[in-house]
Amino acid sequence: MAGALLAWGGGANAAQPTATAVEFFNTSLGHYFLTADPAEAIKVDNGGAGQGWVRTGGRFGVFTGASDAPGLSPVCRFYGRPGVGPNSHFYTADPAECEKVKQDNGWFYEGIAFYAAQPANQQCAAGATPVYRSYNNGAPRNDSNHRFTVDYTVFSNSAAFGFAPEGVGMCAALSSADVAADAVRLLRQATFGPTEAEAQRVAAIGVGAWLDEQLAQPATPYPAYAYTPANRPDTCVDDRTQPVRPDSFCARDNYTLFPLQVQFFRNALTQPDQLRARMAFALSQIMVTSGVDNSRNYAMQRYQQIFLDRAFGNFYDLLLAVTLSPAMGDYLDMVNNNKSNPTAGTNPNENYGREILQLFSVGTYLLNADGTRKLDAGGKPLMTYDSAEIKGFARVFTGWTFPPVAGALSRNNNPRNYLGSMLPVDANHEFGTKLLLAGSVAPANMTMQQDLEFAHRNIFSHPNVGPFIGKQLIQKFVTGSPSPGYVARVAAVFGDNGAGQRGDLRAVLRAILTDAEARGERKIDPSYGKLIEPVLYMTGVTRAFGGTSDGVYLRAQSNALGQFLFYAPSVFNYYPFDYIVPGTDLLGPEFGIQTTTTAINRSNFANGLLFSSQINPDPTVFGASGTMLNFAAYTAIASDAGALAERLDRNLLNGTMSANMKNAIVTAVNAVAANDAVNRVRTAAWLVVTSPQYQVQR
Repeated sequence: MAGALLAWGGGANAAQPTATAVEFFNTSLGHYFLTADPAEAIKVDNGGAGQGWVRTGGRFGVFTGASDAPGLSPVCRFYGRPGVGPNSHFYTADPAECEKVKQDNGWFYEGIAFYAAQPANQQCAAGATPVYRSYNNGAPRNDSNHRFTVDYTVFSNSAAFGFAPEGVGMCAALSSADVAADAVRLLRQATFGPTEAEAQRVAAIGVGAWLDEQLAQPATPYPAYAYTPANRPDTCVDDRTQPVRPDSFCARDNYTLFPLQVQFFRNALTQPDQLRARMAFALSQIMVTSGVDNSRNYAMQRYQQIFLDRAFGNFYDLLLAVTLSPAMGDYLDMVNNNKSNPTAGTNPNENYGREILQLFSVGTYLLNADGTRKLDAGGKPLMTYDSAEIKGFARVFTGWTFPPVAGALSRNNNPRNYLGSMLPVDANHEFGTKLLLAGSVAPANMTMQQDLEFAHRNIFSHPNVGPFIGKQLIQKFVTGSPSPGYVARVAAVFGDNGAGQRGDLRAVLRAILTDAEARGERKIDPSYGKLIEPVLYMTGVTRAFGGTSDGVYLRAQSNALGQFLFYAPSVFNYYPFDYIVPGTDLLGPEFGIQTTTTAINRSNFANGLLFSSQINPDPTVFGASGTMLNFAAYTAIASDAGALAERLDRNLLNGTMSANMKNAIVTAVNAVAANDAVNRVRTAAWLVVTSPQYQVQR
């Protein structure tokens, strides 16, 4: 069934749920049990229903009375008739099904458990969220059991645990707290970190309206740094004489990425185009260039601007712009890549031809629409391409050179210049036929531009692109190990945005963020979520506490945390997209750079940021202001440790804080003097942001 459902539109449901259905699981029976009766839940907690029952964390809002909200249906509760039926309970909101089960001698009718709305064509109305029902196929062994969950990931993974998905069984009521929690979750996924004010605004206007706003935001451009020659002139030095001037640090500000890095962090903390900038950051980690190889500031600025400008455009246009970027041409050896020379014994460089396929578009293995690998008759994965296709693309990518420096004459092989796009040189291009993907052959004697566009259309139209790119974008925004169904739904939108257009990144991003596996009241599936990468960890903590920064401290700390901004160690990014979390079978890309050292450095960063009145300005940076937080919103309630923990839970953890964690925070805060409001807040904040519950985004 389709999973692309918005859980809520705008604002909280007018009729707040009057009860909560709570889920339990018994490991001995392999059964799930649901109750909306608080007294019964406490009885189960205390062993009154037998040993082995534990809460799963699953819950959803319901109503105790038929008149509590319009359009409610009674939810019938049944129990297997002793000696005849299974040792299990069953619930249904369908009156016809209720009457049918009443006639089954294997079930005993226990009455109305609670009230809920019925779905219409498997859809729930605004202000409600689907309750998905799955079944353990236990009738043949008289062991029937159903599970009811609002977590679509749990539902989509049910088959792996022997439960067959049956669809939407009823509709749960969303409370104001549920809506607020999902608003924070959305901002954790789609921005550089939630702020309390923005979370409240999202809860008020709804997911769709907020996305509309963000998708309409124009790009905040990076400053257009001036051209600098490839070799630093002897006159370009750093002058540490005070007072510092805008041009004091010529070497640092032109031949390292320092200015671009600090501008990135300034923008991330303050600029309104949060979703665009997040998308640009994600795309830049798929189509990687690195300051390790090219640290000329103006060159990387022009390259990163490609992603900001095309974040919501078409994937074909983005890929073509990346290919023609002099920064990419230099990084992966496409620029000044000349045709074969039999006399010299040289052939076209295959580096870019390999990486545009392996990393930027289709991937190494043929994929099903859901991102799983296609297999041959022997169960081995099928390859997307081989050396012949790489050679074909390498021949396509011949004859392109740097644009000439202003005032200079163009040559066949121009020297390094990163202003503008690469230029074609016919004399250096191979005009013969080229074997491309899926047996396609590029015709001979096309113009260089035609040859390039033909090859990009060949890549763009390949069925792998949607699942390959879509899955990585899901990983960047929502969850590291997405279900095949999630990938398939996003890939389908990549294939057709609803208006017959392929590759619409705006539609793809909307599909990712509105999918049922992204939205919803509560996420309890253990495979769900992602470790926050270091850059987002730092911006998230800073934004959460009203921080301001000139970007200098955050730039330095990105190195200590293992993600030195714009200096990826290789074309494979900081971490591989297919990294498996050790000891599991789950994908967790960001865990690829989570070491003992970087984990400790995260805690040290949080300690330094939270417990400092200010990170002092760097005297070598013109106009530096340092970094500081503003705890005013929390110091007002710091005398009440419980209220402080609750507010941090709501604003930073979207309501997922465990009872044990909350108790630990209250104890730690109460150990700080009652009149020391700032340090009470700092203590609580440090415990939250260094916890796994915060660092793993759920």
